[in-house]
Amino acid sequence: MSSLTGETLLSLLNALQVPSTASLELLQTHRPLSRPSQLPSSVSKWITRLNSSVSSRDPLACDLAAEVVRQDEEGYAAAQCGKAWMGACLGALNFEREVVHPAMGKLAVGCTKQIERLQKETSVLPVLTAMRNLLLSSPAVFRPTANTLRPILYNMLLSGPEVFRLPAADLLSVLHFTSGKAGAPAAWSIEMKDALGGVSSSIAALTADAWEEEPMRAPAFPAPASFPTPPMDPLARTATSVAGVEGYIEACVALLTAPANRPVPIPLAQVISVALRLLALSLDSPMAPHISPAHRAALLSSLPRLWNAGVLLLASAVTVCGDHVLPHLGAILEHTVYLLEHIPATMTESRLRLLHLHSLLLEQYPAAVLPLEYTQRLLKFALGVMGSVMEQKQPTISAVKKGKKRARGQEDALIGGLEGRAPKPVSEEAANVVLAALDMTPRLHRAPLLPASHLTLSLRLHVSMYLTLPSRTASFVSPTSLPKLISAVTRALEGATALSLSGTARDIRTLLLSILPPTSTTDLLLHPALPPMSRPAPPLAQLQFIQESEEERKLRRELGYSNGDDEDEDEDNDMVVDEPAVKRVNVQSVTMQKVSPLEAVAQSVSAEVLTVPTPALKTAPGAPVPFGSVPPVASTPAAPAPVVASVPFGSTPAPAPVPASAPVETPAPATASVAEASSTPAVPFMSTPSSRPASSSSALDLPPPAADVAMAVDEEDDDDEAIPELDSGSSDEDGDDDDDE
Repeated sequence: MSSLTGETLLSLLNALQVPSTASLELLQTHRPLSRPSQLPSSVSKWITRLNSSVSSRDPLACDLAAEVVRQDEEGYAAAQCGKAWMGACLGALNFEREVVHPAMGKLAVGCTKQIERLQKETSVLPVLTAMRNLLLSSPAVFRPTANTLRPILYNMLLSGPEVFRLPAADLLSVLHFTSGKAGAPAAWSIEMKDALGGVSSSIAALTADAWEEEPMRAPAFPAPASFPTPPMDPLARTATSVAGVEGYIEACVALLTAPANRPVPIPLAQVISVALRLLALSLDSPMAPHISPAHRAALLSSLPRLWNAGVLLLASAVTVCGDHVLPHLGAILEHTVYLLEHIPATMTESRLRLLHLHSLLLEQYPAAVLPLEYTQRLLKFALGVMGSVMEQKQPTISAVKKGKKRARGQEDALIGGLEGRAPKPVSEEAANVVLAALDMTPRLHRAPLLPASHLTLSLRLHVSMYLTLPSRTASFVSPTSLPKLISAVTRALEGATALSLSGTARDIRTLLLSILPPTSTTDLLLHPALPPMSRPAPPLAQLQFIQESEEERKLRRELGYSNGDDEDEDEDNDMVVDEPAVKRVNVQSVTMQKVSPLEAVAQSVSAEVLTVPTPALKTAPGAPVPFGSVPPVASTPAAPAPVVASVPFGSTPAPAPVPASAPVETPAPATASVAEASSTPAVPFMSTPSSRPASSSSALDLPPPAADVAMAVDEEDDDDEAIPELDSGSSDEDGDDDDDE
């Protein structure tokens, strides 16, 4: 602060010569004119003297006046002498209509001739920009040259270099001002219809006898008079049509964003229809089979340019028209979401533009307005894209092909590089796609009907990215990609702390508050009136490992994410040994009651049918035996049934003797015949045991099943109490037991 008062400083300025270097140094050092209202009235006399010096074009006076204007916080000096000082002292343009207007006609004609002569040269770019500014200031002067400029500008849009499109479209969008205030809206409407008609005609020429288009949503406008005739050659027609689409789209966008003195009628239905026609063309669109491979390749290579043009037109319509687009929002999302899901991951530019378009839609319209189906699909796509920057886990040994040798030492990296499995750093384009997805997900979280599984999985993935991205500095090609991703994830998690929708329980919010740095957003979530909790908060690990629902697990697996539990489960499934298909014994519940020996044997054998080795019987020598038929049984008495002692439940029955493999001859009674032996009914296993002696039974010896023996042994090991001693198996004791029964 200066020790001199304002009155003293003003007296010194009046005493000095104006202008002088001493006055300039005094102003710069003490700044006395910062508050002119606090100075005496003699300050106006000093400003008048300074204005006289500025009018005489004195350079030192101009510097002194510029310093006065910069110091004057109240605008006192600028209000008095600003008109003269702005151009002379501050370098500002001073447009005086009465001076410039007589020369505007010559300027309009001269600029038009320059554009006509230099329309293929880059030196015409500043002429286009200057002519647009002059036309906005004096549109009536350019009225005679408007009809000459229009075909030149369309020629530059359709066949000129790409750098000419934006300046030419900007100049074309303001030509309607030459029709006056009353006729400007009608002239703008004609320009818009011509541009939309040019886009429709270019699309029709592109898809003629090649692509099968879907029906148009609105009738197309006719082609303008300046529309060139497409060539007959398919390759030349494809290139010309794509250039025409891009040029006319630039004109439409410039007309939508150009200033207007009065409201203009926008053909919104035709605008949306043209944009959706471009987005409906995809890699899956059916093509005519008779076109040449070169023509097919040219059409497929032009798809990204067509998609970019359609996205640009849609974004401009949404920005300009606002809520008027709501009736068409369902059709727009139907095309854009489908195209976003089916574009290959290598087309990063097209993916990035579509993600920006959906972010614009979510910014213009709340998530509650969008249909739930498209909200879920957009969130699933965003989560799938975000996984590209996560750590890619190598497949486990159990997941690789069986019998494949594992590389040892440092050979794994070499083999992985040769096979294309080596990890690659994330490119800048791919990081930009992930960044666009991270900017879109916070808006999708606010959808009121979003399933809890989708929201919870999204929050888990954001937390994982927030915790793992700082350690992956070497995984990105561009050094600026990682800080952008970290800040985007942080913003998304800060927005998630304020969510009050389903799926965000208190534990998730507590986890987010524990890992995020303190900010103004998180400080608002802590209630100042409530006292702190008397008990300690749960540990971070307990909050992080929240139980995963079945829906969230299915969604996570669908998107390709895995955790440790999935790997353990896959390893367990891979370690299962394929056992031979053997029918197991059906263990049925048995009541604690006394079971007869034959009944026990019948129950054990009836559970499964085993192949019993039939003892070889002696047949007549030389008797032919047909293949597949049962050999005739000799007239032999039935082998005695095994004598089984009656034992309590849970004990092991005595094993029956296994018949020898060698044939044994047994004398047969004379009265027995083969027919009688074959006609004798066999006692079924599940029938009630008869009171006849066991020796008269005609059933063959059947060994007990191995499964029953093993089960019985296990039961014997488990139950060591009250195991009776087995007798020698004499027939007398067995008969006594039968009598007791």
